[in-house]
Amino acid sequence: MSPKFPRCLDIANQIGDRRVEKVLEAVFSREKNAYLCDEREYNQRIEELKVRIEHRHGIYKELKKHGIDSVFDECLSELKASGKVDFEEMGWLIRRSYAASLRAADKERIVKKLRRF
Repeated sequence: MSPKFPRCLDIANQIGDRRVEKVLEAVFSREKNAYLCDEREYNQRIEELKVRIEHRHGIYKELKKHGIDSVFDECLSELKASGKVDFEEMGWLIRRSYAASLRAADKERIVKKLRRF
């Protein structure tokens, strides 16, 4: 690696190989792993939201059993509003998780091409 590329030179020193294709393979492998880690984190947050929504739904059912009262109406409207916000957040997380998996797949294709090189 040329001294003009200090970051690539650092990676070359870390992996112990100065060939350009090996350095690029290491870079794209690290990016792929980072995107896979992001995808796992998004999926964990989605699972947490699902549990919160189920819990809220149980509370909603209990409030419905006790009848309609002006105090319960306020609570029910708050629960519905927070449920809507949670569903919007879940949609955003699903989109981000999907985008991270697509990026990881792109990086994996690049790594495979570099290995064949």
